[in-house]
Amino acid sequence: MARILVVQADSRGNGTMKRLSEIYIKKMQVLQHEVRVVDLATLEYDKTLSKGYQTERTPEMLAVNAFAQQADLLAFFYPIWFANVPSALKGFIENLFWVGETYSFRTKQYVFKGMWRGKKARIVYSIGGSEWHHYLFGWSGYRGMRQPLWLSGIFSIRRTSFENMDRTKHKPVSFYEKKMLKMAMCDNRRLKPLNQ
Repeated sequence: MARILVVQADSRGNGTMKRLSEIYIKKMQVLQHEVRVVDLATLEYDKTLSKGYQTERTPEMLAVNAFAQQADLLAFFYPIWFANVPSALKGFIENLFWVGETYSFRTKQYVFKGMWRGKKARIVYSIGGSEWHHYLFGWSGYRGMRQPLWLSGIFSIRRTSFENMDRTKHKPVSFYEKKMLKMAMCDNRRLKPLNQ
C-alpha cells in the first residue's frame, strides 16, 4: 500500500477538476492505497505567506506537510487560469514545499539531492482553450508546478491535460472517466514496488 496526497485546487464546489479527481481518488482507494485529500477551498492556511518563511503555518497545514513527508505520490488537480496555476495553489505550494523540509540551499540539498527525491508526482490540469495556446505561454501552468517538484528532487512526474473545456460541446462523460481510470492504473503501476 502506498500513500498518496491528492490536492484539489479547483476552488469551485463542483468544478471540473474536483469532479475528475474524485474518480481518481476512488480508484486509488479501491486499489488499497492510503489517500489523503486536501481541498484548497476549505483548507486553513496563509495563502500569501505574509511573513515569508517566518510565517507560522496552521495546524491543518502542518498535518498536510507531515503526511506529504511520508507520501509516495503527490497528485495535483487544478484548472489553468490566465495561463497559470490558480492563486490558492500558488500559496499552497509555498506552504508545502517548505525550505529546510523539502530542499535547502544552505546544506546543498536541492534538485538531484532534494529531500523528497524518490517521490513521484502526477499533475492534472484543465484549460479552457487549446493546449497549443498554453504551449505559446511556455506551458506556464505546468511549469509553475514542475519547478518546486524538481527543486525538491522529484523528477518522476506524469502530466495529463484536458483542453477546450470552455466549449459548449464537450466529449461524453465516459471519455473523461476512462481517461481518469487509465491514469489511476498507470500510477498504480508506478507505485507497484511499494505494494509488494
